[in-house]
Amino acid sequence: MKRIQDVLLAELHSLVSALGSKGGLMSPSVYDTAQILLTLPPAEGGWSAVEWLLSQQHPDGGWGDPAMPLHRDIPTLAAVLALREYGRRQGTRAAIQEGVSFLRKQAALWATMAKDDLPVGGEIVLPGLLNQLDAAGEMHIPRRPYGKLMEFGERKRQSVAKLPKVQGMPWNHVWEITGTEPEPWLIDASGGLSHSPAATAAWVKAASSRPELEETAQRARRFLANAERACEMGIPGVTSTIYPFDRYEQLFSLYALQLAGVLKDPRLEGVVMPIVRELSKALGPKGIAMSDYFLQDGDDTAAAVLLLHEFGLPVDLSILYRFQKDDHFVAYAGEMHPSPTVTARCIHALMVMGRDVAPFQRFLLDRQDSDGRWTVDKWNRSWLYTTGHAAIALVGSPHVEPLREAVEAVLVCQNRDGGWSTNGPTNLTETAYAVLMLAYLERQGVTNQGITLALDRAFAWMLQNYRPFARPETKVKCWIAKELYRVDRIDTIFELAAMLMLDQRKSKERGA
Repeated sequence: MKRIQDVLLAELHSLVSALGSKGGLMSPSVYDTAQILLTLPPAEGGWSAVEWLLSQQHPDGGWGDPAMPLHRDIPTLAAVLALREYGRRQGTRAAIQEGVSFLRKQAALWATMAKDDLPVGGEIVLPGLLNQLDAAGEMHIPRRPYGKLMEFGERKRQSVAKLPKVQGMPWNHVWEITGTEPEPWLIDASGGLSHSPAATAAWVKAASSRPELEETAQRARRFLANAERACEMGIPGVTSTIYPFDRYEQLFSLYALQLAGVLKDPRLEGVVMPIVRELSKALGPKGIAMSDYFLQDGDDTAAAVLLLHEFGLPVDLSILYRFQKDDHFVAYAGEMHPSPTVTARCIHALMVMGRDVAPFQRFLLDRQDSDGRWTVDKWNRSWLYTTGHAAIALVGSPHVEPLREAVEAVLVCQNRDGGWSTNGPTNLTETAYAVLMLAYLERQGVTNQGITLALDRAFAWMLQNYRPFARPETKVKCWIAKELYRVDRIDTIFELAAMLMLDQRKSKERGA
């Protein structure tokens, strides 16, 4: 199937060559757009962004992806608060009332929440927004259902208080809720405050009466303009939830190619190798971050270690152990709930370099569900993503039975059409997660008679639903921040890498 390979390679070549450009490419954010409208409306006026915000409301009155119900309160609260400033139209007032009704219905869900249910920063952002809703006089939502959330928030504040106050730190990513004093040191070399458009806009507003901060405020405004361009909507005020994230985009995209076994395909060498050399220079003694202006994290660092080792470049493994916390690894210090996928990626990196990973594998095994899946992660909502990473981290270990159960869980959850999804119709992104896991395990000698048929069925569905160079707005959002988001280049490269690998696999079968 040379023709489909040519098309896949052409799109991969185009995407990989663009990795990191514009600081990264991300879906637009309801939450951050609402905060922009509320605190720093566009000079051109906010009505275009208001119309976009209204278009994102769901029939149940809420905003945010229904795939994760507890992740909808933050964008809904922010949207309601922002729309109050533009509530002269009857339709807008109706949208506000529907949003408030949705929030009232949602409240009961928080009474039984676990810390793993939280969106990033949710323990700080959600209580802050509820207080703002009270102050606005829109309605009072009783706090009793949010008791656990408030407790987590207090613990988080105490934990953060012990951490150093420096630029580019994740705990300032919620400054729009916690901040009051616009200190100039908060603005990092990207021009923003901890890579958050919402926090940066709040800082600019707080600095508006401080003439001595005008130069820094202008840098922050340029940052906000760049963050808008990162979601390519072309609507003033509609922005992303993180910016910039160029290293994250580069590292996770090449990791997808690595999992697929196509990273060293000579037809991609011309676009892959410049990024590898760039990342080799960017990896420092403290690791690497999602951009050169943020705090280094364990997830990106593990991906960098794997990548550089693959190309035979020297790597000091001590940088990875910086992120070890007892029997697991963390992305950042002060985390309240660790991510299984961060530990899994660190295990993967240590495994390929011949290090003992048994204690860390036990951490993963303790979090495997009784049905063989791993269903909870801090950074990605898809159990297929989490299970795939955990399974890869168990390859070659004595834990044959848990690995077998993971494979069986993925196989049994394949949809009748041949693809996968954790919520709603089959989608390319989560099908790619499943395919990359199964094919990687197959190449590593893990046997299961169902894998071959499952991959064949998946390939048929993916080919039927593949639209070259298309960016449909309906693509699934699996990544977790203050709300769910999609990193379009990363996710599309996961899809393309899976299809290219499957096509090459079929070609080898025919040749044999």
